Amino acid sequence: MVHTRVWLEVIVVAALCLSCGDAPPREPEPDNAAQRILFQSERDGAVDVWVMDMDGSGATNLSGNGARGFNDRHPTASADGAWIAFRSDRDGHPDVFIMNVDGSGQTNLTSHDSTDIDPSFSADGSRMAFDSDRDGNVEIYVMNVDGSNVTRLTENGDEDSHPFFSPVGDRIAFYSNRDNPGSQAMDIYVMNVDGSNVTRLTDDPADDRYPSWSPDGSRITFSTDRAGNAEIYAMNADGTDPTRVTTHDAPDLAPAWSTDGEWIVFRSERDGGPEIYIVRPDGSEPMRLTTDGAGNSNPRWLPPPR
Repeated sequence: MVHTRVWLEVIVVAALCLSCGDAPPREPEPDNAAQRILFQSERDGAVDVWVMDMDGSGATNLSGNGARGFNDRHPTASADGAWIAFRSDRDGHPDVFIMNVDGSGQTNLTSHDSTDIDPSFSADGSRMAFDSDRDGNVEIYVMNVDGSNVTRLTENGDEDSHPFFSPVGDRIAFYSNRDNPGSQAMDIYVMNVDGSNVTRLTDDPADDRYPSWSPDGSRITFSTDRAGNAEIYAMNADGTDPTRVTTHDAPDLAPAWSTDGEWIVFRSERDGGPEIYIVRPDGSEPMRLTTDGAGNSNPRWLPPPR
């Protein structure tokens, strides 16, 4: 009886192994912990910084300031996934704040009687770019990640805004109307991290804004209304080959490339109020992530911790 049972177990195991060998390989499950999305939302009152998994689940309020009637906006993460920078008006005027990835340790970095917004971490996490009107009009500045050594990078009579460090660390993308003085139509530019060698990438009568780099630094996604309303486009890092990513009658804005380069997250009003969506860089597989109508906007990817 014992021998019979042993042989039966051997036969069953062998059959299972053959079955496993013949079965088609399973598609890998998405690693939602490694692909999380920061965004701003009014779902708890005023605007707070939130994080969610890339399928829209697990939404968590990180800044927790909206219940006090203040606004925390425009979150962005360091490349190592350890820090989140954002703007907040809790101290009386918009300043750049930093916090741990779990929302603790919220600290005002700029503490200036001006509008300091749109932070972006350098590739190595040691510096942060932001825009400010502290010298009269909106220009781009850089500072150490602790708020020290604030340095002005741009200087002209028009607007330079929304800086975004290259993941390679050698350049900063931004939008400006410096070649269209007084116009509300912006173009995309890049410059060296010291403010030199400013280069215009788009030259279109339309409004081109919100540049964001691909993770290898070879492409830039942005929003533009050159097709009639705001859509998401992508182009090479030198401005060539602009390609339309989204096509919809409603505005699509504020795109950002995922850390693995497989997705672009953006804000759209295609289903009513502003909500968060993702799409492949070729425009396929658009998916809506938020559905609560709470002013969900300004998404950015949160890299996995290193």
